[in-house]
Amino acid sequence: MRWLLLGLGSVTLVGGGVGGVLYFGGDGPAAEEASNERAADDLAALAAELPEATAPAEATEETGDEDAPALRLRRPALPGAWSEPETPERTALIARAYQFNAPVYERPARRPEIQGVVRRGRAIPIEGRAYGEGCRNGRWYRTTLGVVCTSDGFEVDANPEERDQKPADFTGPMPYRYAAVGRRDGALRFFRIPNVEELASAEGAASAGGDEEPSFPEVVQQAMVGDFFVALDRVEQDGWQRTVRGHYVATDELEELETPPMVGSHLDEETTLPLAFVYGEDRPLYRVEEDGVREVGVAEKHARFSVRETLERDGVTYLVGEGGLAVRRDAVRLARETAPEERIPSDVRWVHVDLAEQTLVAYDGGEPVFATLVSSGKEGYDTPRGVFRIREKYVSITMSGDDPVDGAYEVEEVPWTMYYWKSYALHGAYWHGDFGNVRSHGCTNLAPADARWLFEWTSPDVPAGWHGRRLRRGTWVWFSRGDAGYDAS
Repeated sequence: MRWLLLGLGSVTLVGGGVGGVLYFGGDGPAAEEASNERAADDLAALAAELPEATAPAEATEETGDEDAPALRLRRPALPGAWSEPETPERTALIARAYQFNAPVYERPARRPEIQGVVRRGRAIPIEGRAYGEGCRNGRWYRTTLGVVCTSDGFEVDANPEERDQKPADFTGPMPYRYAAVGRRDGALRFFRIPNVEELASAEGAASAGGDEEPSFPEVVQQAMVGDFFVALDRVEQDGWQRTVRGHYVATDELEELETPPMVGSHLDEETTLPLAFVYGEDRPLYRVEEDGVREVGVAEKHARFSVRETLERDGVTYLVGEGGLAVRRDAVRLARETAPEERIPSDVRWVHVDLAEQTLVAYDGGEPVFATLVSSGKEGYDTPRGVFRIREKYVSITMSGDDPVDGAYEVEEVPWTMYYWKSYALHGAYWHGDFGNVRSHGCTNLAPADARWLFEWTSPDVPAGWHGRRLRRGTWVWFSRGDAGYDAS
């Protein structure tokens, strides 16, 4: 990974492509000026070698603090544009889902096997009638990769009725807007917006206390006790938010979440493995010199650089990138190249998750093409090791459970979910940004931008208009770590 020189004066340096970003402060003392001049000479030569097509990330100047470190290794920005999926083909007849998740079956049968789901309001093309057992009180119709039943989730017509349902948004890294429920002691979720009397009755029941279960009016869907996160549709009335699942929560109970800024790196001739990711917090940035190692700046959390060498000075191990810039080994997670496990064919796409390093590397055959950080299962919720295949994929799906320490939790519309074994999945996490540390209840958390890329790169493909698809033999995924342990496969 090379560093691109953008300007001098207050010298600004930016990593090419999805690499890191460096910049110098402008008003330091004489020693800082000498350091700037030496770095400028070193990096001007590197800049001259860069291809003209390099698109540097944006850099800013650090000002106002003469004692502040002069160099800053920055994390890359989120992508600004995303490719949207194809629009389903328009046919003479179309099937529009009226259930929240309407099933597409493999073939007509008394107990048909589900191939996938279509979210309410979405329409998919119809190829003709299908015949066979099942679909009581309805008709079977053929569609892409399966059949649908008119008495089980779909209306089939030339122009079926539109449905009031928030569609997934494919213009960014997250399919919906999300919010955390601000308190854990029983914020209320309603089937519809309550009237004044119903709201007073519900709030009274919630605050009554005692050992008995509160007696809520029927308009209450749930008292959300624990950690709850909701996917947002719209503000339907002043003070009320409608969720994607069609429920209502008072706006003042919600804290809308920003997209986690972490994004992985596409690998090429300039950005190569091993790739060191800063994790946990901002870390000191060093320069390796003849007489020792000197602190020269800050490496931002989730910044990264290709490692050129490893060295030890005074009992401390450093990973060194181009230009002699370095970070302590214990401040980074290291994504490394590995050969496929023996069960994985040599000519297919596959994914390796290093549980010791909390990194993920995607391979096309023997070529690593993408690397990023993950958050796997915390103590007591270990992510299973072994070789698996992605078997189900969903644009989003709601997850819930109980934690013996933290209590109940429910996370609506977890984005870009890829199940590979039982209830274990790779998926996006919009509720935290601590990638590189263990955190989950066993699944493998990725930043939403990385999860979306992986979702679209892996199989099974999700057909246009579908919300999820099942296929038992999708992309290979290998979970391993340096020490021996349980292998679920």
